[in-house]
This record gives sequence, C-alpha cells and structure tokens, in this order.
Amino acid sequence: MSKDGQEIGRKVSQRNVPKMNSFPMQLDTLSFTTIPINNSTDKKVQEKWRFLHAIDAMCQPDEASITRVMSNEQLNGLLMQPFEKPILWRKFAQQYPLHGIPSSISDFLKELRQLDIDFLEVHNYAERDTNYKLSLDEIVHHFEALPETRPPLNFLDIRNQILSRVPIHVNKVDLLRLALRRQAGSAGKGKPLRALLDYADHEFFLLSSRHSISPIHVDTAGQLTYIIGISGCKTWYLPRKLTTKTYEILATFGSSTPETYSDGWVKIDIMPGDLLIMPPGCPHAVFTPEHSLTFGGNFYTLPHLGSSLRVLALQAKFDFVFSNESITKQDYLNFLAMLKDCKDTMDSQQMASVASSGIEWGITGQHKTRKAVSDICWDGQDSLPLQQKLRLLIWDIQTKGQAKFD
Repeated sequence: MSKDGQEIGRKVSQRNVPKMNSFPMQLDTLSFTTIPINNSTDKKVQEKWRFLHAIDAMCQPDEASITRVMSNEQLNGLLMQPFEKPILWRKFAQQYPLHGIPSSISDFLKELRQLDIDFLEVHNYAERDTNYKLSLDEIVHHFEALPETRPPLNFLDIRNQILSRVPIHVNKVDLLRLALRRQAGSAGKGKPLRALLDYADHEFFLLSSRHSISPIHVDTAGQLTYIIGISGCKTWYLPRKLTTKTYEILATFGSSTPETYSDGWVKIDIMPGDLLIMPPGCPHAVFTPEHSLTFGGNFYTLPHLGSSLRVLALQAKFDFVFSNESITKQDYLNFLAMLKDCKDTMDSQQMASVASSGIEWGITGQHKTRKAVSDICWDGQDSLPLQQKLRLLIWDIQTKGQAKFD
C-alpha cells in the first residue's frame, strides 16, 4: 500500500486532484466532467453507460437550479426554512476542516484496518450478483492498481466509526437529534442517552473507484443529505426543478429514465472541501470520474418535516423503485419521536405542511374519527402497526390545525 494519498492520486487521475487542505483556486463552474466513451461489450455495463450519456446530454449549466452559499448566515438561514433547491458551498471545509478524518483513500483504508474492519460491502454493476463483500486487502489492491485494470466499485454507506464530524449548522437544526435528547431527559453520560442518540447518527463515507455509476434514486426515509468532498471528484446529477411531482416521477418511471424529467438536469462536481446539501426526496444520480472519497450524513429539520413524511409515504408504497434502501422499523420510530416532540410547538406553516402529508398516507376528508384513520391499511407492508401510529399522529395534527383556524 502506498505511503500516502499522493501515490494513489497519481495513479487514478489524469488531472491534478487537490488534497483536502490545499484548496487551489477553482473557476466558478458547476462541473468540468466530460463523460468518456465506454467500449465494453457487456450488456449490463452498456446499459449503465447509455443511462449516463442520456442524463448527461440533458444537463444545462443552470446556476438557478441550485443555491450557492458562502457564509454561516446564509446556510443557517436556509436550514431554518423549507428550501427547495440543493445548497452548494464551495470550499466549505476550508472554514470548517474535518479534523481527525483521513484526507486520502490510503489513509482511510489504514484507519479502517486499525478499527479491525475486515470487509466492506461493495456494489459492482458489471457483475451478475452486484452486491458482495470484499476484504480490506482486496480493496487496498484495487485502489493501488491502474484504474483501467479494475472494475468500477462503489462502497456505499460506510458508517463513520472514526470521529463524529456533523457540520455545526446541521447539528443546530437536526430535529431527530434534538427530539431524542429531550426524550432522554438528561444531559448526563448515561447509557440510555447514548443509545438513543445512536439512532440519530447517520454519518457515512462513500468510497468509489473510477467510473462508478449510481442511477437515479432518492435517499431513504425522507431524510435531508449533506455531502463533503475529501479526495477526488464525484459528479452529482440533480433535477433543474424540484417539486413534489419530481419525486413522483421517480416512483412512476423508475431509476433509469432521465428523459421523463422534462425540465432537464444540472450536474455539479463535488471536489475536496465542497459541501452539498439536498432536501428530502431530491432525485439524484452520481458518476465518479476518478477514485473518490466523500463524507456525509442524513438528518431531518422541522421546516421540512411535512416533505419528509410525503417522501416516506411514497417510499413505503414503491420501495426499491424509489430508493436503493428499504424503510426500517427504526425509521418509523424516529418519525414518531419527532412528531410527538414537536406537535405542540409547530408554527402554522409547519403544521399545515405536516397535515397536508396525510393525503399521501391515505387520510382523506372521509376519515372523521381516529378509528376510521386506524382502519387505513396498505397491502404488503411490514410495519402496519407503526404506520397506523404515524397516521394517527398526522390526523391529530390535522384536527388541531382545523380547530385552531375555525
């Protein structure tokens, strides 16, 4: 294994990839990525690359599709409202370094070895069985080899066990973390508090080798997502216009049909130090033009709670057509905790947003009583009792809102 990330950087990239704390001058351009031609004869590989060329051809360098920020005041202000556009802060980590987080792929793999992690789950779209495990030794050899001699591999959602580095701006508004702290009722170091907060810890690493491709999907359970570049480059494809209809398109047409998004796409290169934040239900695809390591996490906010509930309902109905993960029992418990914690403190706009999500859960004007709401049932669901509790909480908020304005 190489002594540091520079050797890997020379092998994997044809351009000069900056290290985490170098922050060279960058042109104010969303993306420099050009999609190469792939000459594979494998049908699965051809399908992925046809998708990539199709979505790339629909891209426009549209600054109006995102919101750029350059200050704490701007970011804090956006996170306190139900923002619709993805947020981009170039060189964020120059002001807020990821202290203690490895700054290269080689250092990251060394850190995993010190944590006694022997295997990682990998996704390889070129194989018949796309998901399998690779040993850490095999992963090291993969990233040391010339990139053209190895298949593109995606090591997704590697849980952060190194050091918590949630951006301070996110920590201030993280609704689940705040709700679980209040639920614990203590500021001490007791085990119950640590166990509760563990459910709020959604920090992860994304490790990808050159030419990895992720088709269109949304992140699971209606969460907001932040991404910070560490090493190399990843290119995000995002809809130019994001509305409730946008994620309904994904539920209807699936993950490989970029042409169904009539407003087109915008692509953004996430380089070392850059911060990207996506609102709930934001469809996105990702291409890795060179070996890449990024850090990220998921969270909820009160202004977006209604949107998160709508996305959760769509995922419950459409599952893997909609997201590359399934809703867990803990996801439902998290929503119950958040709704119970904030149902008496929401302002009228937040209450209206949560109440309007009820239609996605099957609650209509015909459901006049708690029993009628309890009788709503979707076929093929694994968490019916938890869905029932969630509907009742939404209905209670609807009823409270109606009484307030009558």
